[in-house]
Amino acid sequence: MKKRFKKPLLFLLLPFLLAFHCEEENTGFETLYLLQNDSRSDLFLIKPESLIIEIESKTTMMVGSALNSETSPILPSESFVFNGIKLYKMDSADLILVYDQDPLNDDLWVFNEPSVNRFEYKLVITDALID
Repeated sequence: MKKRFKKPLLFLLLPFLLAFHCEEENTGFETLYLLQNDSRSDLFLIKPESLIIEIESKTTMMVGSALNSETSPILPSESFVFNGIKLYKMDSADLILVYDQDPLNDDLWVFNEPSVNRFEYKLVITDALID
């Protein structure tokens, strides 16, 4: 009787074992968009949601990401993450526009592929660009 009981139990458990044993599938390729502030000034990015993000001097910050089902990166100008980049400096209590890239110029972004399925575009901001 034990032999007959094992086979039906095995057939009942087999779909569960296979479902949890499947290999992880690749669902997409990620493209990150970074701002690298190499200037001597802290900069401010105003996002469309009226969110003000401070990018401190000599730091890099991710400003967005996008997923793609293809094995290629998404150019900054083709992403739906942002339409342009406007950076501001604080002058007394006012934010002053010091950099405006609208429309986005892909040639100004540095491309990198740090790992499999991950791409990066970095915009490097220097004192020469904002002064």
